[in-house]
Amino acid sequence: MSIENGKSISLKELAALCGGRVVGDENVKVSSIASLDVAKEGELTFLTGHKNFDENAKHLKDEKIAAVITSEDLPELPIPSIRLKNPHLGLIAALNFFRKEIKISYHIHPTAYVSETAKVASDAIIGPNAVVEDGAVIGEKAHIEGCAYVGRNASVGANSHIYPGVRVLDYCVVGSNCIIHSNTVIGSDGYGFAQANGEHIKVPQLGNVVIEDNVEIGACVTIDRSTMESTVIGEGTKTDNQIHIAHNVQIGKKCLLVAQVGISGGAKLGNYVVMAGKTGCIGHVKIGDGSTILACGIVTNNVPDKSYVSGYPAKPHQEELRIKGSLRKLPDLIKRVRDLENKLNEQK
Repeated sequence: MSIENGKSISLKELAALCGGRVVGDENVKVSSIASLDVAKEGELTFLTGHKNFDENAKHLKDEKIAAVITSEDLPELPIPSIRLKNPHLGLIAALNFFRKEIKISYHIHPTAYVSETAKVASDAIIGPNAVVEDGAVIGEKAHIEGCAYVGRNASVGANSHIYPGVRVLDYCVVGSNCIIHSNTVIGSDGYGFAQANGEHIKVPQLGNVVIEDNVEIGACVTIDRSTMESTVIGEGTKTDNQIHIAHNVQIGKKCLLVAQVGISGGAKLGNYVVMAGKTGCIGHVKIGDGSTILACGIVTNNVPDKSYVSGYPAKPHQEELRIKGSLRKLPDLIKRVRDLENKLNEQK
């Protein structure tokens, strides 16, 4: 599908927005953008990488596409282009330009409940059936969408966007410029129980969750409150959907957590840590700055800074690859051992 909003922009203007340079006619104007496989005559599109270059270049010409955002190092193309070292920055600028603006006519929707003791900035938006409890603070230009809940003495910072169905529970803190997607729960009780006389006795979870500035949390994520202190999500961290972060976890700055990550209680992640899909770690381990846990890796011990690990239990990735390669040879090795045993038995 094409992305458009009724506005047009020249390649020169768009290049200025993203820091790119124009190759070809900089005065070409575009009013929509579409992915390469569906872009049609007069539209802007996006191309990166040398794979299938000749085929893609022919497609650009045959479809009479107006212009393309692409990599600095790609060969000459048959249509005007905006060139960047990181072409995704050009794509982001174009998508933001063509984003459709949604105008909201209310400050606090008539069906919302906002406590008399809550503090809501005059330019914040509280959507239909949203709830803002006693003592809560909603910052400037924050947007609390329909059916979202902000608990007692909780706070949502300036310019943050809380999508429908999100629960920010009592005393939890969401910083500025954050995005929290639908059905995420911030501040559910940590999983803590003590055993006594055959019973599981609940440990009260009296801490909170602190989400620092510029964090994005995906849909259906659960972040547990700490027992006594704060579960912390560091500045600039981005999470995918369906992730569980347990109580007392400390996540550093600008980490990336991809789908279905599970982080057990008390674990500590440094800055710029990447945990790929379906990864996890046991409680109270430390993952060092700049480390990457590859898909399905499970961390059971501390991981030094700038590690690149995989497998279960997680180990240096090259070691894991050697182990996997050896396992593929295991049936043949077993057969060889049996053959040797049979020959030895025959000699007795």
